[in-house]
Amino acid sequence: MSEQTLGMRELLREARKRESEMVRLLGRFVRCESPSGDKAAVDRFGAMVAREWRRRGAVVKILRQPLRGNHLRIEWPHAASRSDGQILVLGHLDTVYPIGTIAKMPFRVRGGRAWGPGTFDMKGGLVMALAAVDALRAVGVRPRKRVVFLWTSDEEIGSETSRRGA
Repeated sequence: MSEQTLGMRELLREARKRESEMVRLLGRFVRCESPSGDKAAVDRFGAMVAREWRRRGAVVKILRQPLRGNHLRIEWPHAASRSDGQILVLGHLDTVYPIGTIAKMPFRVRGGRAWGPGTFDMKGGLVMALAAVDALRAVGVRPRKRVVFLWTSDEEIGSETSRRGA
């Protein structure tokens, strides 16, 4: 078995250890509704996501938007580390569901699957990004490149502010 295969198995073990923690975080994320057209709601959710990244030592920059929710730019490991380029990971904070949907479509997990507004697109992906950083750190892997995460606030409605260069 190659060293790379062993490393991937170790990462998978770490991720599996965090499954219940990931599901709890996903529940918190889903319950924090963030419809594209509600700046206050998207900003509230963005602040929650930013706190999670700061807890992991990432550098978080809030890219303020006057009409839509703010975007987040996260660097991990932070810029002071020596870096040979960067990797950009894109995602979004907004959902298509209006405020109040959580009451009609509550977050739930059954049969190994999670449901709720925004669970699949894209709050689950935000949780997975955090879990990946946790697993990499746990096994002592530090990327050779700086990883930049850009979480936008208006993907579901055409990315107008994020396409303009935030």
